[in-house]
Amino acid sequence: MIKLNVWGGAGEHGRSAYLLSGDRFHILMDCGVKKEGAGEYPLIEPDIVSNLDAVLLSHAHEDHSVAIPLLYKMGYQGEVWTTRETREQLDTYFRAWRSNMERAGHGLPYEEIDVQSIRYRYLEDEAKAGIWFKMIPGLHVLWGRSGHLAGSVWFALELEGRRIFYSGDYTSESMLLQEDCAAEALKLASVFRSRERTGSRVNNLLLSQGMAVSDGIQLAGEPLAEIAMSTGISGLSEISLTPSLTKGRLNRPMDLAIVDAAYGTDRDTQTDKLAQLGQTIRETIARGGKVLLPMPSVGRGQEIILWAQEQFPEVPMIVEQGLVDGMKQLLRVPYWLREKEDRLRCPLPLMDVIERFLGDKSWQLPQSREDRERLLNQYAASLWFIPDGMMQSSLARWYYNQLADREENLILLTGHAAFGTFAQKLIQNPIEYGLCGVQKIRYKVHQGWLDVERMLQRLPARHTVLVHADKAETDRLREELSKQHPSSGRAIHSLSPGDELYV
Repeated sequence: MIKLNVWGGAGEHGRSAYLLSGDRFHILMDCGVKKEGAGEYPLIEPDIVSNLDAVLLSHAHEDHSVAIPLLYKMGYQGEVWTTRETREQLDTYFRAWRSNMERAGHGLPYEEIDVQSIRYRYLEDEAKAGIWFKMIPGLHVLWGRSGHLAGSVWFALELEGRRIFYSGDYTSESMLLQEDCAAEALKLASVFRSRERTGSRVNNLLLSQGMAVSDGIQLAGEPLAEIAMSTGISGLSEISLTPSLTKGRLNRPMDLAIVDAAYGTDRDTQTDKLAQLGQTIRETIARGGKVLLPMPSVGRGQEIILWAQEQFPEVPMIVEQGLVDGMKQLLRVPYWLREKEDRLRCPLPLMDVIERFLGDKSWQLPQSREDRERLLNQYAASLWFIPDGMMQSSLARWYYNQLADREENLILLTGHAAFGTFAQKLIQNPIEYGLCGVQKIRYKVHQGWLDVERMLQRLPARHTVLVHADKAETDRLREELSKQHPSSGRAIHSLSPGDELYV
């Protein structure tokens, strides 16, 4: 039996940390902070930290990563398993978190030496996406791209007779980032794994379909995945000679699935969100207003910038350096990108789209305050993309002050605004700060109702835990999902920090 301890992340937005404990193992998945006030850290049990066998990290965002140094301060001696791209991003996130806390007059519960003590192991060095590997004796792991951030992944684990899925932050609707369908990956990985028992017959069948057995699994709806998933490869039914390669084994439910449900009962698709964004921007431009779009330096900002350039080619666009740097970073990580995206209305591969944008002279890159002031005076109706989605930085506050006294201007927020941040205060009471409009239209970088429903259908589990949203929202989602899809023997849970679940 495996026990799940919620150290954070369920029933709240932030400080994701999920402990799995069995007779032999203690495995921690993510260890982040809740970005409110002085930061809320996971409910770490110090006595367990030194006994952790492994820490798995899904991606670099603060709410999943920046409490990891606290583990080392408490005595963790092991390794953090993640991707190379995530490791490259982490130093930036650790520095930004320290800087934000110091600027707000708060300290950290760990020292810089604890950050430097982190020892990393890279998933790509052990196995390609979609291939099971032995992380430590008795623990097998499979990983895939989650579509949330370059380097972000989901995990499947097998330990002590239980199969567990952790989605991390997941979306299948990114315009730039490729996700791997976990259901397809798990089914195909079972075929690959079975070759140790069935020998060359499986290898020959896969080779006849044009894929070497040493390659990573082809995922996300590619023809081979569709064929193998339904056990339709010619001859596959004839070679299903072992329990590990039966259709029943391929379709076996997970014992536990921890599923990103950050958008709760929101049923909108990305297409719906983009239509709402487009309409709001058009209305502001039509009245001669400036639209300020605060974005994280890496993530949805690059997607919305490329989309806006295609949608509003005649509207002046100003992009700050941090977001340009994020665009350049994407050129270094082609593995994490889609090949193309129809919603960008451009036939070029995405790498070419990004290169074309960076070489384009139709948008402006301010280099100084004087540049910014000149461009603000030069353009009326225009789009302004700046770093810092929660508007905590001095640059974001400066921009707000320039736009706040004109009713035709708009602050357009597209993501989560943590309690106490300036973005959240603007949403709650905009007229207290200025005359300009403030609106939030959430661009999808997580899962909503329809996405969770699809994941549960394709990847059924005996126990599903909905995470990454307020408890009231996951309560509502659990109720709706349970009413629409009653299934004996399968439970959907809406938990809170400190809760336990046995599977």
